Amino acid sequence: MKNFDIIIIGAGSNGLSAASYLSKLGKKVLVVEKNAEVGGLAQYADSSSSLSKKVIDQLGLKINAKKKRTFVTSLNDSFNHTVLEIDENNSIKFNECEATLEDQNSFLKLIKKYNLFAKTLSSFMFNTPPRVKSGNKSDLWQLISMGWKVRKLGKKNMRELLRVIGLNIADDLEDNLTNDNLMGILCNEAVLGSNLGPRSPGSILTLLYSNAINGSIFRNNNLDTEKIISSIEQSCHDRGVEFLKSSEVKKLLINNETVTGIEMNDQNIIESSTIISTLDPKTTYLNLIGADRLDTDLIRRVTNFRSRGNVAKVKIEFKNIIKIKNLDEKYIGSKFIYAPNIKYIEHAFNNNKYNNYSKKPCLEFYIDNKNISANLYYVPYLNNGSHDKKEIESNIQLILNNFIDNNELIKFQIDTPNEMEKKYNTSGGHWHHGDMEIDQLLMIRPFYGSAQYETPINGLYICGAGTHPGGGITGINAINASKQLLKK
Repeated sequence: MKNFDIIIIGAGSNGLSAASYLSKLGKKVLVVEKNAEVGGLAQYADSSSSLSKKVIDQLGLKINAKKKRTFVTSLNDSFNHTVLEIDENNSIKFNECEATLEDQNSFLKLIKKYNLFAKTLSSFMFNTPPRVKSGNKSDLWQLISMGWKVRKLGKKNMRELLRVIGLNIADDLEDNLTNDNLMGILCNEAVLGSNLGPRSPGSILTLLYSNAINGSIFRNNNLDTEKIISSIEQSCHDRGVEFLKSSEVKKLLINNETVTGIEMNDQNIIESSTIISTLDPKTTYLNLIGADRLDTDLIRRVTNFRSRGNVAKVKIEFKNIIKIKNLDEKYIGSKFIYAPNIKYIEHAFNNNKYNNYSKKPCLEFYIDNKNISANLYYVPYLNNGSHDKKEIESNIQLILNNFIDNNELIKFQIDTPNEMEKKYNTSGGHWHHGDMEIDQLLMIRPFYGSAQYETPINGLYICGAGTHPGGGITGINAINASKQLLKK
């Protein structure tokens, strides 16, 4: 086997981005992927890609992230659906809405407030988080810069940010809105992919954080996930990156607390003094490094990192082209939400707290002619046993049958977090490799001692979704980690 400057474990969006970036700078890179195809958990994504123009430029990708008009439809059991139109400038227009004009204006004011706070947070995303109390001038300056950006909001906005950042989304919405559909739309954006409900403290922070990473609450560019992944993969091939697919890493080779290479499941050994793992922190530390090489305190932090997924991926095929009752066909290709009100979402979440799937679940889905691709929540990861998929399927059909007329079901597929874990080697089947909550963000993601993409093992770096800034198809983790690696 050839010698490589850098070996990257995992060919998801971050693995491909790191490989593209480092090979662009002249590094000889090998990417090792367990599955036959690249993309990892990104294959479960349906929405427009959140890959920013800054990442596109840094990777040197020849793709156009031109924005387009899109729609978000919140389905109502009485068929008084709410349809938001998001234009090329992220301005929001109410195309269909039974809410009062006062509620509509209040909704737009809330969006403006959340966007302002998210913009302040966004400046932290493209940097390695500072080490608190490190004494390093760069870390100190970054901490000062963070405080200054918050201070620039002005007294009124700064006080409001400090008030809401630990607040639950339900309280803030109920203080400002009365329309259930409008509240359901924002609740969906705040809790989907997290282990939070609308009344969970910190659910506003998750909304702000996601907004900061993706650039807006509602994304509207024309880059679908498949196009993004194929573009990054092609850039890797063009720059000489080598791939080893359908191959799983058994363990890291370590000598004197320094990584020397990897051992594959087939006993093959590949040497390198620099390795990047894009796997989740638990898998990297406990499986690849091994608990015997970790001190007791670090083992505790690794095992306590919360990474229980609760979103199932659902694919449904119907016999005929899908139509939604009382809805213009021009909205069909955009995002749909069934999360009708705060109470409904909170009740769905209550089941999740006790390791049960929701009997009345929430849905975020997309329609493509005869097919539906949906995110279903809450369906928690189970340590033992498995969910009753027949009942889950029945619960979904009860919802969809209310909105879809006389259409025969052909195929129904459900992938639970347990199945995502098995296929993509992701602890707990969590989209983001770990909860994105206040104690697992910024300079403490994933945990103290590994929050700047480095590990206690010299030459070993991590840049999966479990690192700063978190999950999503952003490539930010990869760029930040690569820059940190190049400093050494």
